[in-house]
Amino acid sequence: MSIVDNLQRVRETLREATLAAGRPLGSVRLVAVSKFQPVAAIVEAAAAGQVDFGENYAQELRDKAELVATPIRWHFIGALQRNKVKYLVGRAWLVHDVDNLALAEEIGKRSGGSPTGILLGVNIGEEPQKSGVLPANALDLAEAMTRIPGVELRGLMCIPPAVDTPEAAAPYFDALADLAERGRASGLPLHELSMGMSHDYGVAIRHGATLVRVGTAIFGARPPRTAP
Repeated sequence: MSIVDNLQRVRETLREATLAAGRPLGSVRLVAVSKFQPVAAIVEAAAAGQVDFGENYAQELRDKAELVATPIRWHFIGALQRNKVKYLVGRAWLVHDVDNLALAEEIGKRSGGSPTGILLGVNIGEEPQKSGVLPANALDLAEAMTRIPGVELRGLMCIPPAVDTPEAAAPYFDALADLAERGRASGLPLHELSMGMSHDYGVAIRHGATLVRVGTAIFGARPPRTAP
């Protein structure tokens, strides 16, 4: 199937999952993960109305942003090193996985007069091999991030542990949603929840996702990394 056909199928699944969860249409945004995809594939998806695109590598986002003339919103969804922040500021609409104050401060320092949107990355499964703040420390870190000039904290993101079925990820999505709800109750601006990918975004929507990150279901198998 073509990218346009795949995109239509994902949109329909997203629509059905949103309605089944009793949520209003438009409350979930689709982020098309274009990691390693050629610019032509991004342009094709954008021509079909896709607005939000996610990249995992800072330099790849920078290079593609220079080549894609269609007005789109870039999301950075990978692990970010402080020395790569310079490639994103002014290009990325939202940075999804900011999990420490030093990184948030570097983003803020480089943002100038227009704050950069960020999400706090949470290690929701408390896996020792993964980055992300532990849930017990997340709200304190979120509060500290709200005081950093040049960044705008908008919510939380997570990648749950690898599980056998999409439904098995539900407790982790529910835990992130509960964490955000507790944060909002204390006045924190945790309105966005970035969770759910190609195999489990329907489950994530049921548990409150506002941003789902879908790559292979739209673009097919990921090609080897090449220049944009």
